[in-house]
Amino acid sequence: MNRRTLDSFCERGIVWLVLAALVFSALATGAVRALEFAVVEWLVAGAALLWMVRLWLEPRRNRLLFPPVGVCLLLFLAYALFHYTQADVEYTARGEVLRLLVYALLFFVVLNNLHKSEWTQLTLYVLVFTGVAIALYGIVQVIAGLDHVWHFTRPEQYRGRGSGTFINPNHFAGYLGMLLPLCLASVLTGRISQPMRILLGYSALLLLGGVAVSMSRGGWVSTTLTLGAVIGVLGWRKQFRMRGILLTCLALGLAGGFLLNSKIAQKRLRDANTPGTAGHVGSRIELWGAAAKVWQEEKLLGVGPGHFDHRFPAHRPERLQSRPVRVHNDYLNTLVDWGLAGMLLAGLMLGTMISGIVRSWKYSQRTSSSLSAKTSNRSAFVLGSTAGLGSIALHSFTDFNLHIPSNAMLAATLAGLLAAYIRFATERYWVAVRLPMRLAVTAVVGGVSILLMSQALGQAREIARLNASQEAGTFDEQVTELEQAIAVEPNNFETAALLGEVHRRRAGDAGAATRRVELKKAAGWLNRAIALNPYDAYSHARLGMTLAQLGQAEKAGEYLAKAEQLDPNGYLTVANVGWHKMHIGEYAEAKRYFERVSPLDDPATEEDERKNGLVADRSEQIAKDLARHIRESYLPYIRGQLENRE
Repeated sequence: MNRRTLDSFCERGIVWLVLAALVFSALATGAVRALEFAVVEWLVAGAALLWMVRLWLEPRRNRLLFPPVGVCLLLFLAYALFHYTQADVEYTARGEVLRLLVYALLFFVVLNNLHKSEWTQLTLYVLVFTGVAIALYGIVQVIAGLDHVWHFTRPEQYRGRGSGTFINPNHFAGYLGMLLPLCLASVLTGRISQPMRILLGYSALLLLGGVAVSMSRGGWVSTTLTLGAVIGVLGWRKQFRMRGILLTCLALGLAGGFLLNSKIAQKRLRDANTPGTAGHVGSRIELWGAAAKVWQEEKLLGVGPGHFDHRFPAHRPERLQSRPVRVHNDYLNTLVDWGLAGMLLAGLMLGTMISGIVRSWKYSQRTSSSLSAKTSNRSAFVLGSTAGLGSIALHSFTDFNLHIPSNAMLAATLAGLLAAYIRFATERYWVAVRLPMRLAVTAVVGGVSILLMSQALGQAREIARLNASQEAGTFDEQVTELEQAIAVEPNNFETAALLGEVHRRRAGDAGAATRRVELKKAAGWLNRAIALNPYDAYSHARLGMTLAQLGQAEKAGEYLAKAEQLDPNGYLTVANVGWHKMHIGEYAEAKRYFERVSPLDDPATEEDERKNGLVADRSEQIAKDLARHIRESYLPYIRGQLENRE
């Protein structure tokens, strides 16, 4: 096998590995879980290593495409690595930075390897038909009333909504919203065969149906605006004006029919202005307000990669009892995590990307007298992918689509292909790759790829142990598996906290001597969890409960007070503090805390519970069980103790 043949083999390998990563991430619930993301890391890293092989195989490949957006991306990565070294919670920061590395690596691989017209077209078809399959699954979920995604049971609040292969319907809508304009532009302006045009036309309708059944209001708005932009651009030219008018009428007719006939869609619209419902926009605004308070703590540099999740509880409004994890606004999330400096770098990257898109668009228009000319596939792709990125950019104002791996990877791929089109407009952004540069690129890309692969292996081993602990039949087996998991990943504070809780619960069933030993082990693990994540109110509260059981009431009070400081309005924190007050005989105070978790009297309606207790807007069974236990056990006991004192 000669160099040219081997180079061609590597090129095809890169294409198929990239496509495999994109398809797998979308089908595997958006790759939000660690094990699925580990597979993605391997696929992207494998493609990058093949790229390095190509760099050395073909002497004529002596230059790389490196547009300004690539420089901005490297600057942001350098800032991210600096931020990682300063992070309070290493485990969380590392996960965020690793995801950024995957997206950046994918961008550069796509930029320099998938820019041929045949690869671009293949990528388009694979992505669109993957989106169609996912959209069909979402439509079936609504029609058949399915409450599962593969073998996972969907959260209660998503029932009746299509989510396809995603857990969250909003992210499902965000993914399809990127593909729909791409598909539509190809149908209307692409230089493709008639059978393929018909196939893509039906595909566009199915993608639109998927967005509709998601019941995502942000998805509806962003998709509507971007489709309007596509139709507007096409309608500017006389030869497409009639198509634009007909398409507008069709879209309006379908949207009107859907809204008139879908009770769930109507409810979603009503809930936007109905306080106390899960879909009320006020809850989203409250979350943004809390995020703004978090940002106030570290304006310039931000609180750290992924650290909003840790710092939010201190500013939690009483109505927001769920764990949001993200801000539900990608821009505000960036500001909170990365600060003004990170926001500036992200804005610079966005600006250079827009500049590159303008250059690409001007070139595609300059090379053809009309959009239907032979080179129109370039125009169609630039228009469609730009609108697709615009859709996700708009949707990101109300959700965190770009924090979902599959959606972020799709956006990175479209951005990489768009940036590659700059090569036709200018020669300025080609970088010579002589021996020193080739060595440097190989060292950096190869090093990052090996890092991603090793991290992925570690994640797989850790998850295997954590899964085994859940299936363990005895206490000793569970502890053994958890200890092996934390040996693989020593900085996972959640595993340490879980070990502490397992030992604490074990102490409740043990004899006097063994009970004290188990409580001391629990305290040790909970102390470790706090050291790994000093913002974890749950670990502080559980350590306080453990110390109380060890007879160290004063020290227990200190940790419980710290838990309340970290999460003053959290239902678990409030319940744990109430438990401590009850056990030290401060029944009036305990009663006051318990009443915040659950009203004194059993709520007559669900609305009453939302109005009066901290279990508001929660669907987790643990919250409902806790409220019931407090109403049925703790509060009657406290009433009795207070009556006896009188």
